[in-house]
Amino acid sequence: MKRPSRTNDATTTEGDAALDATFEALADADCRAILAAAATPKTTSELAEVCDIALSTAYRKVELLSETPLLAEGVRFDPDGDHAAEYVRDAADAAIELDDEGVSLTVDEQGTDPLTAAIDAPGVSAD
Repeated sequence: MKRPSRTNDATTTEGDAALDATFEALADADCRAILAAAATPKTTSELAEVCDIALSTAYRKVELLSETPLLAEGVRFDPDGDHAAEYVRDAADAAIELDDEGVSLTVDEQGTDPLTAAIDAPGVSAD
């Protein structure tokens, strides 16, 4: 489910599974609600609650979104050791291009670095 870190943008083209997954996610109302709610990092449980969807549905939608350049996965560190996966929208803008080669989608990423965000969280140190 975890995607490798990327730089400022990601381009997917015909034949790339991420292109189909991205269009599938954007066509889904629950996925769009999750993307809107994930403006700040949230766990799947928090996303389910905010979006008023079943937890099992939220897990499926987060799984789909994790196959796209739209959502970044990170870790919420808990001082008690109960760390949890959290997700944040990783897309600031997107452009679709149609040409003789087919369709391409370029996503301008926000440059979210989940590890840095987690370390910068209150009560968490890099030590």
